Amino acid sequence: MAEQTPSIPQGAPLWLEDLRPGSNREGFFEKGNKHSLLFVKRSKSHLYVSFDNLSNVFEEAIDRSPWGYKFARDIGVSHLGVFAHIKGWYRDAELIRRFEALARDGFFDNYERVVFAGVSMGGFAALKFASLVPGAHVVAINPQSTLDPSIVPWETRYIVGQRQDWTLPLNDAAELTKNMGRVNLFWDPYHELDTRHIERFEGPNIHKFKCWFSRHKTAVFLRKIDALKPVIQHAIFDELTEKEFYRLYRNRRKLPWYRGSVSNYFRNSGREKIADRFDMVFRERLREKATPNKLAQEIAPDTDESRARIVKPKPLNVSPAHFSLSKRVIVTTMKNEGPFMLEWIAYNRSIGFTDFLIYTNDCVDGTDKIAMRLEELGIAKHLPNPSRNKINYQLSALRHSMKQPLVQNAEWLLCADCDEFLNIRVGSGHLDDLFSAVGDADAISACWKLFGNSGREEYHDELIVAQFDWACGENNFPNVRTAGLKTLVKNNDKLDRLKVHRPIFKDSAENIAWVDGGGKTMPDAYLDRGWRAHPNFTHDFVRLHHYAVRSVDSFLVKRDRGRTNHVGDDQGLNYWSDMNQNEAQDTSMLSAIPALERELSSLMQDPTLSELHQKACDWHRDKITNLKQRDGWDEFRETIGKINAAPKVVAVDD
Repeated sequence: MAEQTPSIPQGAPLWLEDLRPGSNREGFFEKGNKHSLLFVKRSKSHLYVSFDNLSNVFEEAIDRSPWGYKFARDIGVSHLGVFAHIKGWYRDAELIRRFEALARDGFFDNYERVVFAGVSMGGFAALKFASLVPGAHVVAINPQSTLDPSIVPWETRYIVGQRQDWTLPLNDAAELTKNMGRVNLFWDPYHELDTRHIERFEGPNIHKFKCWFSRHKTAVFLRKIDALKPVIQHAIFDELTEKEFYRLYRNRRKLPWYRGSVSNYFRNSGREKIADRFDMVFRERLREKATPNKLAQEIAPDTDESRARIVKPKPLNVSPAHFSLSKRVIVTTMKNEGPFMLEWIAYNRSIGFTDFLIYTNDCVDGTDKIAMRLEELGIAKHLPNPSRNKINYQLSALRHSMKQPLVQNAEWLLCADCDEFLNIRVGSGHLDDLFSAVGDADAISACWKLFGNSGREEYHDELIVAQFDWACGENNFPNVRTAGLKTLVKNNDKLDRLKVHRPIFKDSAENIAWVDGGGKTMPDAYLDRGWRAHPNFTHDFVRLHHYAVRSVDSFLVKRDRGRTNHVGDDQGLNYWSDMNQNEAQDTSMLSAIPALERELSSLMQDPTLSELHQKACDWHRDKITNLKQRDGWDEFRETIGKINAAPKVVAVDD
């Protein structure tokens, strides 16, 4: 019988073809919980070593490959790729020991050139591990030199990274480059923090390339102007000269992203006329270089920046009463929210949401059972959280949700938690009133208004929106958490996927009508990043009331439970101090209570739901009692009760 080559399953990673049984390639795959290593040896005497970036950490695709795998395969060089599985992978002691062992055992010795490459913290990893290989070359894009707070106290990003063990070896990349070959650094000189890291690198082997207006996304910027691959190829096979790099970088002038970055630079510095002039000249140059039929190719449709700027929505020509009864779906993640979820469901049904996709994990209070019963009643869809690494349940759920028919068939989508209530300030407080007010929008962002414990220490099974009426001032944002936003997004052909705070639109999307809570057009920068409201954000039509702490006793349970997004962050004194805001009284939700109570009463008529709710409340009370008996928890309760305490309102006799 003739020997047959086994076929690779559809959807399998590219590297499986190289490492499958029967392949003529040599290599290995080492799977770990914090990182994995993949090595494929090819014919040429060059080794390319790549590192994932933080953005890859939560990627769970079955066809995942290390950064630059296809590039290395296409140019025929050997490749050692490091997968990142947790945020602090670059300080993992085991990974450091593994690279030290590879260097000690001569793994890197038989190559003409070894090139380490990475972006951001991947760039840091490339620099520090290259120091183990004398003469190694480096391509580091937007690299951090270190996150050791004692060395770079001015670094305000990457809080998780700063908490890693910086007493381990290889803690400061800027001090490790002396014995390397050529070190190529790429960054945007207008990005202050990145520039401060770059300035720490000195020496005759350090070569710095300025990538103006690319922000902290220089690698993406270079890829979109077809410069990333040539840059790394030069680093592998010869030397990248300044003349050649800046020749490649001239292609930025055709990229709408560049136009937007330069324009925003001028606008943010108060030079609106210069920004307008630059926009006009940029577009005129594109029109001059392209015929009408070629213009779409000139403004590459496969780039995030190829779309037009965010535009103002067109007015709707119908009254709220004429809106279709379309599906408006909330995607949410829950753990031990049983006492509060029926009020939240009832409220959102009362303002016009039709369906709920509820992901649960590790529930012991019956939250999952309540969600299952809601599914049996046709009110919600329940699914166990698909997260496999138990690091970020919310992001895993959102990725999974986009494949669900309930989401795919929805007209409007919102990612919201069980402590977030959309307060619609126009008309009768219904979604239809909001849609009518803002016009034909693709997305509507609402800014948090943080509500504190309002002086309540004990847990009571009463309406959240009635109990807690002290909050931040309307336009006061005492810390970065207070300005968070969530976004209602229309599920049309412009949407790519839902994220926690804002949507991601498709690369080909044009004329995106995205407004803030007062119907004002959002800045272009939100197409790429941003989870907080900007300084001129308005709230005339909608605000998102965020009851993050509830009572002191309920906060104990929340602290014990942990978070669904930033799982590693402790919900302790700092969280309470940030989120327990009792500056001004806000009773605007009281008018919504009659409609809420009607919906809640309807839900509680189901005996099973009513029983499950009562059991969840009983569990919550028992948990509070148990937590108070733990060492230090009663003292913690007493301490937080005094932080940002609500004013005591004294009645005044007439």
